[in-house]
Amino acid sequence: MCIGLHIRGRLALVVSVVEFFVFFCGRKMSRDPRENADMIITRVQTSHRGMGDYEKLAPKQYPPKTSRETHEGKYWKNYKTTSLQNQPGIVTDVFYSGSEDDTTFPCYLTATSSARVTMYNQNGTKVLKTFARFKDVAFSGVLRKDAKVLAVGGQSGIVQLFDVKTRNILRKFALHTGAVRAVRWSEMSNLSVGSSSDDTTVRIWDVSTGNCSQRFDGHKDYVRALESSPEQNDVWASGSYDHSVRLWDARVGRDAVMTMQHTGPVEDICWYPNARALVSCGGPEVIVWDVVKGASSFNVKDSNNSNTNRLMRLTNHQKTVMTVSVHKDCGPRTLSNNSRTNEYQPRLITGSLDGHVKVHEIDTFTVKHAAKFPGPVLCCSVSPDANAFTVGMANKTLCIRKRTKTRIADANAKPTPGPGAGKWKITLKSGFRIKRPRRMDAGTIGYFTRTGNVQPRLNDEIVRRRKRVRLQAHDRALRKFRFGDALDAALSNRRPEVVMAVIEDIEKRGGITKALANRDEHRLVPVLDFIVKYIANPRHTRDLIRLSQEILDLYGSDVGTNKRVDRCLNQLRERVMLELRLEDTLDKLSGMCGIIQNSY
Repeated sequence: MCIGLHIRGRLALVVSVVEFFVFFCGRKMSRDPRENADMIITRVQTSHRGMGDYEKLAPKQYPPKTSRETHEGKYWKNYKTTSLQNQPGIVTDVFYSGSEDDTTFPCYLTATSSARVTMYNQNGTKVLKTFARFKDVAFSGVLRKDAKVLAVGGQSGIVQLFDVKTRNILRKFALHTGAVRAVRWSEMSNLSVGSSSDDTTVRIWDVSTGNCSQRFDGHKDYVRALESSPEQNDVWASGSYDHSVRLWDARVGRDAVMTMQHTGPVEDICWYPNARALVSCGGPEVIVWDVVKGASSFNVKDSNNSNTNRLMRLTNHQKTVMTVSVHKDCGPRTLSNNSRTNEYQPRLITGSLDGHVKVHEIDTFTVKHAAKFPGPVLCCSVSPDANAFTVGMANKTLCIRKRTKTRIADANAKPTPGPGAGKWKITLKSGFRIKRPRRMDAGTIGYFTRTGNVQPRLNDEIVRRRKRVRLQAHDRALRKFRFGDALDAALSNRRPEVVMAVIEDIEKRGGITKALANRDEHRLVPVLDFIVKYIANPRHTRDLIRLSQEILDLYGSDVGTNKRVDRCLNQLRERVMLELRLEDTLDKLSGMCGIIQNSY
């Protein structure tokens, strides 16, 4: 062993000397002999100083995988979960106050669950108010735009209005004979609120007088969805379990001015921001209706024309779609080429009992992003500034996600001074506090780092501190030529890049047989488990096949003596056979595709 190490050291010395002379002769000699001598001495000392150093083994690098993530997917992944709230019951409704067109209104979040409506801040990290003065289950707690009044329906059929500041009841509307499942404020007036009930009616209430200003009849089953038109105060839309979506105009009367037939019970509806289209969801389908075309060509008496104004039918969910909404501007303002645009980016958002929330583009209706949640999704809402996103689930969980960076930064906002920028000082002349620079003393970190950015001068002698190299366990073993211990240490690391780098380095040194020999059950099984797990990965297949052959040559005669080792070998055989069957199937498919292409 000593003779071998001595020969290896002599060979390394010869190689370094040869490399030195090749490098030295390839450069042009200086005219000053002293400069040449200094250069020779410097390079000789440098090469001699590096001979005894051990270079850390870097993890094996592979070509990057092809990224299938789109620009829109990266945008929606910036919404991080800031709060995960447990509710007393299933979360039936979530709603953000404020307006997408007017940023002066405050933005708060309300969540309706069981017999309680909870009001949060926009991030969902702080509970601001709790409304629990209900005799039965509450539904559809919605705030007015100015967040001063809260409207709530209920199982008892009563619509209640609460003063948000004092939590006092302002109004009670008790003309419904069934449960009120949907309550909405008018988009054009703060004194008008609508409600839809299981008694198949839709009522519009005048907040100032406390009376029912309009009643709409026509549905034949539970009415579970209601929305006010964003352009006209007198136009409302409702969806019912009788598979119909109806438009109402208070100026016409109690009958619907337009009826559209959905393919199943309607769970939710929403308007486009320009009020020219309407979206309904029910069953696994989402349908977009052209309201303008329907108003000009639809005949109420002719039931065969019920689908003439249908724009698009989406079937992207596997279970019932419970919620649908169209946000005026919640898509990425930064395009794929990193250029910014000032155009609005509207998106259609749907949530289903399959636990998925999907974001669609409203022009091509393609799915731009899909997010999986831990429970069936019953409701979802996006804040008016599109910086927060909330989902309510049937497993009594409320999930609030917020962007790590503000979607649209305010150019007029002043930067907030950080800690240590100065201290408050009261001036007698002005009478208010202003900031003065703090005196540098031992109480500040800058006192100890005040010379860290000083640059050396021309005549200064630079003394560089030699950094201590921290070696991993497999590096320490490789440095001492303990190949078996190095392989065990790499396997305990559980990173395939590190394990493959160690195996490749041991093979280059010719010690793979030594690393695998004389292993008992506890040291051989981890090697076999690693091979079984990664032998089908194209990045590692070639190296692991050679490693498997080496193990079979060493331990082939011991098959049948240990149950754990035999089980690992059987798993390896099954894994290899599965890959071979997949390759045969792919060959057949390739031949079929070739025949089809040649036929055209």
